[in-house]
Amino acid sequence: MRTGRVLPLASVVVALLASGCSSSTATPAPSGTSGTSGTSATDVQKAIGPDGGTIEVGGAVVTFPKGAVAQTTMITISVQPASAVPAGFVALSSLFKCEPAGTEFLMPVEMRMPFTDDGKGGTLFWSTGADPTFKDLGGHAEGNIMVATVQHFSAGFVGRMGK
Repeated sequence: MRTGRVLPLASVVVALLASGCSSSTATPAPSGTSGTSGTSATDVQKAIGPDGGTIEVGGAVVTFPKGAVAQTTMITISVQPASAVPAGFVALSSLFKCEPAGTEFLMPVEMRMPFTDDGKGGTLFWSTGADPTFKDLGGHAEGNIMVATVQHFSAGFVGRMGK
């Protein structure tokens, strides 16, 4: 069966991408995984190609439409606690970090993030990559899921400006 060859190759690709795009290191996928893996239960790695695809992690769903990437790219999405959201914001969700940071998409990618609605409003904030500040992307709520699109990978959360 070819699965035995694919996992080691995928691990090498992940390690190479991680070393060139991030200060974090990749951990080989545990045996028995099926295309998605990560360094913990809150990290997911998956190859996304020109045909598109979906990644789910921490209740969030990231949907890549057909044509969003020109070539197959190893994507890593990690979930960090709401306490990782920078000062000056009220966090209504976890912080979702998407790598390789700075990856630009040919078509918008849909982010669906779970959040806790405290009745005071919130939107999706997304970092600009080179500039570590977070910009308000807006979005719309579907129950306790905030939906918005992004044009590049960096990090984001649902929240509002605060103290």
